[in-house]
Amino acid sequence: MKFFNNTVTLVFGLCLVTILPLQAQYSLLKSADREFDTFNFVKAIELYQRAYDVKADIKTAERLAASYYHIRNYREAETWYARLANHDEAKIDHILQYGHVLRNNSKFREAKAQYQRVALKAEGAISREELAMLYASCDSAVVWLENPIKAVEVKNQKKWNSAQAEFGATKGPDGLYFASDRFDGAAQPDVIYGWTGNPYLSMYVAKEEAVHKVDAKWGDGANHFGPATFSKPKNEVYFAVTRNLTREEKRKAGKDVTVNIEIFSNSLDATDWGRDATPFRYNNITEWSVGDPFLTASGDTLYFTSDMSGGKGGTDIYYVVRQGDGAWGDAVNLGAAVNTPGDERFPAIDDQGDFYFSSDGHLGMGGLDVYRLSKSGTQAKAINLGFPFNSPYDDFSIRFDKELEGYVASNRSGGAGADDIYWFNLNKVVQIDLEGGVYNEKTKLPVSGAKVTLTPEGDELNAVVINAGTDGKFTFNLAENMDYTITAEQTGFREFTPLAFSTAAIDSSTTLQKDVYLSPVEVKEVVVLRNIYFDFDKADIRPDAALELDKIAAFLNSDPSVRIELSAHADSRGTAAYNMKLTQRRADSSVAYLVSKGIAADRLVAKGYGFTKLANHCAKGVECTEEEHQWNRRVEFFVIENGDAKD
Repeated sequence: MKFFNNTVTLVFGLCLVTILPLQAQYSLLKSADREFDTFNFVKAIELYQRAYDVKADIKTAERLAASYYHIRNYREAETWYARLANHDEAKIDHILQYGHVLRNNSKFREAKAQYQRVALKAEGAISREELAMLYASCDSAVVWLENPIKAVEVKNQKKWNSAQAEFGATKGPDGLYFASDRFDGAAQPDVIYGWTGNPYLSMYVAKEEAVHKVDAKWGDGANHFGPATFSKPKNEVYFAVTRNLTREEKRKAGKDVTVNIEIFSNSLDATDWGRDATPFRYNNITEWSVGDPFLTASGDTLYFTSDMSGGKGGTDIYYVVRQGDGAWGDAVNLGAAVNTPGDERFPAIDDQGDFYFSSDGHLGMGGLDVYRLSKSGTQAKAINLGFPFNSPYDDFSIRFDKELEGYVASNRSGGAGADDIYWFNLNKVVQIDLEGGVYNEKTKLPVSGAKVTLTPEGDELNAVVINAGTDGKFTFNLAENMDYTITAEQTGFREFTPLAFSTAAIDSSTTLQKDVYLSPVEVKEVVVLRNIYFDFDKADIRPDAALELDKIAAFLNSDPSVRIELSAHADSRGTAAYNMKLTQRRADSSVAYLVSKGIAADRLVAKGYGFTKLANHCAKGVECTEEEHQWNRRVEFFVIENGDAKD
C-alpha cells in the first residue's frame, strides 16, 4: 500500500510538472494576445517571448515576428520570419514577409529568392505585377548600393535626435519644427503609447543647438500632436493629430474603434496652437485618416495623405486648392503617377516646383523610399532618389530648407534610436570613393558574390553591406574625415581580419583602392551550410538554397584545382533506409545544380548520410523541438583534394 501511495504521488507530481508550465503559457498567451490586439506591441513582445520560452509553437512565433515588424525592429523580425519561412508548415505570408524584412536588412539577393519561392509555391497568391515590382526592386537596390549617387550627402543631426523618434522637420516661424515621442526629463510619463512603448508624439522646435517642446496642449495627453506645416503669407499652421472620440462618434464607429488621424489648423499668432483649432474639411474620424499635411509656399494649396475610400490602396496623396472665400475646394487624387496599391506618404515641393513623396509601392530599396516627380510633367513615372539618400529602411518626410538642401527622416541603421532627422545636400562637391576586389589568397583569382562590409569606426550600426560582382569587384561611397574598416566573407573561406583605413585630410574628389584576399579552407575542413533548406520530403533546389550553392560555385571557380564532397544529412525521424535515399537525392540535386553553373562533374562527389551523422543529441526516440531537428537537416561540403595536396 505504501508503494502504491508513493507511485500515485510520483505520477501526480509529474502531472503537475507538465500541467503547470502549460497553464502558465496559456495565461501568458492570453495576456499577450490582448496586448497585440490593442496594438501594444512592446508589451506583447515581452509576453510572447516568455510564452515561447515555455513552449515553442508556430502561432507564438508568428506573433513575435509580426510585433517586431510593427515596431520596425527588422533585425529581430528577420530572425523570427526565418524560422517561420523555413518551417515545414510555412505559409505564403511567412515567406513573403521574410522577403520583405530581408530587403529591410540589405539582403536583396536573399529577398528575391524568397519572392521566387512565393511564385513557385502558390501561383496567383500575389499578382504578377507585384512580383515583378519586388524582383525589380531587389535588382535595382543592388545596383544602387554598388553605384551610389555621387552628388548626395546625408548627415545625421545628432544634436537634435534622441533614442526615440524624430521626423517631419520643417522651417517654422522661429526655428526648425518636428514631431518626437522622446522622454522629457527623468520622470516616467503617466501616458505611454503601447505601440512604441514611448510617450505620444509632441511638437518640438530646434533653435541652434537647443531643442524645446512647443508650448501647446492637445487633448488629455493620450494623443499624438504633430508634425506641422506652415504658411507665412497666410499666417497659418496645419498639423496632424489624434484625439479621443466623442460619445456620438463612438456610437457611430461601433465596436471596432480605430484611432484615425485628423488635420487641424490655427493662426501662427495663437498663444496655444492646440486650443480652438479649426478642423480640416476632410476629417472623418470614424471612417478614415487624413495626415502628413504640406502647405505650398503661397499657402493656396494643401497636400495630404488619406486612406479614404476611392483611392488606389493603402494611403494615397491628395491635394485641395483654396477657394475665393478661403475655404478648401474638393480633394483631388494625384493619380497613378504617384499613388499605388501600397502606401504613399509625406508630400513636399521644392523651390523649383518638383514634387517629392515617400512610398513603399514603387520601385524601391525597402520600406518607404523618397521619390521625385518633375514639375515639367515630361517624366512618365516617379524617380527613386537612390542610395545613399534612400536606404533599405524607411526614408520619409523630406522638406527643403534651401535649394538642394533640407531635412529627411530615416530609421536606417546607425542613428540615435528610432526615426532620426538627417540633413541632406543633393549637390555634394567632394566625392570620395572606395574601389577594390575580393580574391582567393592562394590563387589570386576573383571571389564572386562575396559579402563585403564597410563600417565607420565606432559605428557598427551604420555599416553598409554589398555583394562583390562576378569579377570580385566592389565600390563604396565614403564620407570625409572618417575612419573605416572593411571586411569580406564567402562560403569556403576563413574569417578575414578587418582592414582599416581613413579619409582624414582628403579635401578633393578621389578614389581609394583596397583589395581583400580571403584564405580558403584546407583539405578535410568541413563547411556547414545552414541556409540550404528543402521543402518537406523533397529534394528540389529552392531559390534560397540556390543562393547558397552559388557561393560554393564561387569558391570552386576561385580555385579550379579543388575537388569537394557535398554531403546531405537528415534528422532522426523516419526510417534509416528512407532518409538515406532522401539525403542522397538532395546531395545529387545540389551537385546537379553546381554542374548546371559550369562546375565540372569530376570535381564533385555527392553523398547522402541519412541520420548517421547527427549534429546534436536528437537521436531516434529523443524528444526535440522542430528547431533542434532542423539543425540536423543540413548540407555540408569539404575539400577532398586541391592542387597542393599530396598523395
